[in-house]
Amino acid sequence: MAIIYAFGDSITYGAWDIEKSGWAARLRKHLDDMQERDPNFYALFYNLGIPGETTNGFIARFEIEYKSRLRDGEKAIFIFAYGANDAAYLTEESQFKVPIVTFKENLESMIASAKKISPDILVVNILPVVEAKNKEPRNGKVRLNSYIGQYNMVMAEVVKNAGISLVDVNSAFMQAGHERLFIEEDGLHPNTAGHELLYETIKRHLVNLIAREAIKKQ
Repeated sequence: MAIIYAFGDSITYGAWDIEKSGWAARLRKHLDDMQERDPNFYALFYNLGIPGETTNGFIARFEIEYKSRLRDGEKAIFIFAYGANDAAYLTEESQFKVPIVTFKENLESMIASAKKISPDILVVNILPVVEAKNKEPRNGKVRLNSYIGQYNMVMAEVVKNAGISLVDVNSAFMQAGHERLFIEEDGLHPNTAGHELLYETIKRHLVNLIAREAIKKQ
């Protein structure tokens, strides 16, 4: 049995996907379907997304979140989907919400903490935004794809050095014509089609990870 922890922000939470409640809810349904087809397969999936959260928030709550759910002898798999809020530029403070140096340190700490529990970690990179809706301050924040690109480069470096898997949803969105995949209200949160693409992209990595673990046990 595996316990899957999906940590992230409002996108992980599933905000604005009225149809199916986001990519994480779709992923849980897929795992439930796998269990129905295979009585030997069993997984618990926890959506631990908190709207507005940054990597700072993750650092503060990680230990209590997993310890309260982990069971002896059960395999843990972690999905980390952060950065959209970290990379927001705060116009009044003239700085990013989480400076890129701190972001890197947080990622390294997140991965190191998770590796003490399990080597099975998926890190989801930061989605692009519709810049026409985000280049002017809204709620004191500016979000640009050039900023996101800088944070994603740091993320890719940290993940590579850690020897774990990066789920490149940013490229998947760009290749699919990203502007059609966000709600019109903010050009930041994925719409139903966007969450479907997130689900399909993350699912491929997770299912492969589960399959590798099953082979190890044989």
